[in-house]
Amino acid sequence: MELVDIPATAPSYSGVPISMLMQIFSFLIGAAVGSFLNVCIYRIPIEGLSVNSPRGSFCPSCKTPLRWFENIPILGWILLRGKCRTCSVAISIRYPLVETITALLFLFSLQAIGIGAVLANPAGLAGGTLIALWLWISAVIVVSGIDFDHRIIPDSFSIPMTCGLILLAPFNSFLAVHPLPTSDGGVTRWLAAIAMALLLGALFQRWVPNWSGGRRSFSESILAYVVGFQLGDFVAILYGGLQQYPELLGSREGQALIGAVVGAGIIWGIGLIGSWIFRKPAMGFGDVKWMGMLGATIGPIPVLISFFLACLLGSVIGLYLRMRRGQQYIPFGPFLSAGAISWILFRPWLEALWNAYLGLFQS
Repeated sequence: MELVDIPATAPSYSGVPISMLMQIFSFLIGAAVGSFLNVCIYRIPIEGLSVNSPRGSFCPSCKTPLRWFENIPILGWILLRGKCRTCSVAISIRYPLVETITALLFLFSLQAIGIGAVLANPAGLAGGTLIALWLWISAVIVVSGIDFDHRIIPDSFSIPMTCGLILLAPFNSFLAVHPLPTSDGGVTRWLAAIAMALLLGALFQRWVPNWSGGRRSFSESILAYVVGFQLGDFVAILYGGLQQYPELLGSREGQALIGAVVGAGIIWGIGLIGSWIFRKPAMGFGDVKWMGMLGATIGPIPVLISFFLACLLGSVIGLYLRMRRGQQYIPFGPFLSAGAISWILFRPWLEALWNAYLGLFQS
């Protein structure tokens, strides 16, 4: 993504540079969103609770509603000294931690896209990319929190996100390539895409059973339809002579699809090998689908780098938790998410480190 620097004569408001106000605003918005994400992490896995019912935050232990000033992001937990005012049960530090992490990631997102770019085009591509990245980060934080607490990654997040990222790949500027031209092929591309979507989706529904052994519903097969749609478009492009094979694979659409396959494939392969060695499941299938979503976001090579980062983070933190708390099982989903977020927000530094790492082998 091309970053736009802020000019030396950046505008200001009451003597405060607009760029500084934007960063403060991003941090505060992130903290407020983080407070809502805490609600999602706690309520979504629990039957009988929903994100909007009951209204208002409450103590997880005694269910006493929080007063407005106790619900201020980050500061509310400090004012309560980490304990419920009614039952005095400790409130997990995860709540201010999620709010702080979300606030920082929203701020880093603004800086990664470029404050100058957003200032120059707040209602255009830069502003839209920032909002999309904030939404993506929010969903990733929710899934990571649920995985950390309950050892599950809900399909209700991973599958729709993967579908959306594959279909919207032409607009995904985090795939460091160009989209395919949309004007070539016309109706032929649409017909081929729809036909392949119906064929692949129907075959998947018919021949790939769900976890209970029954026939899959349309909603359980939606990813197969989306992949089929994209493959049909590729077939029409190739046979119509609109693009050559290398250009097709190197497009944003191609990189998103390949990234999803590579991301899911590496986790599936490691889990398969681990199950052979340890004679028990070594990797949850939720991690496979989640890594596919991350691969569709950043592409095949970056998803491998993010997996490498996840292994480093997981080994360090996992060793600490095992030595200090005796924790045997550590969910891998949050580390996979951290690796992908690190690539998106800190790509120039990670690219330099990665090239230096490869240089060790070349020399």
